[in-house]
Amino acid sequence: MKDAKVLIGIVIATFLIIVGGVFLLGRGSSGSGGSETNVEVLGIEATPAFYDLGEVPINGGMVTKEYSIKNTTDKTIRLKKIATSCMCTTASLDLGGKSTKFFGMEGHGDANPPVNIEIGAGQEGKVIVRFDPAAHGPEGVGPFDRVVWLTFSDPGGVKELTFNGTVVSE
Repeated sequence: MKDAKVLIGIVIATFLIIVGGVFLLGRGSSGSGGSETNVEVLGIEATPAFYDLGEVPINGGMVTKEYSIKNTTDKTIRLKKIATSCMCTTASLDLGGKSTKFFGMEGHGDANPPVNIEIGAGQEGKVIVRFDPAAHGPEGVGPFDRVVWLTFSDPGGVKELTFNGTVVSE
């Protein structure tokens, strides 16, 4: 009788661990932080959508690039969040002469605060991206791919701005 109770206890504990694990895994979010991450936002045009930085000297200093963005719809679109794929990259939005702070990578318990900026119909702005080739130290030489995520609500979705290159020793 005692062995049966122990066996039932083990079965119940195993079941609870499995259910808990499935629940926790189902809650995970991706780097851009939201349920809209798999959907590209419609109505935001980015020019260019991609930069090839080529060879970037590790001690060459910060590399800055700009992407023009435009709301091509007849409605206001709300930018909810800006995030990057790596701590070596930061991004800011300049819209109508006002700029956000530079936002970086989320993770390890950190989350970028919401920006909640409305981009009016036909309105244009620019996303300024800074890449630090020395951020990973001397071991950081080699090819890289980076992403800036602009997460929108009303309508929901993400616009990805990408760049790549190769960090080289001098």
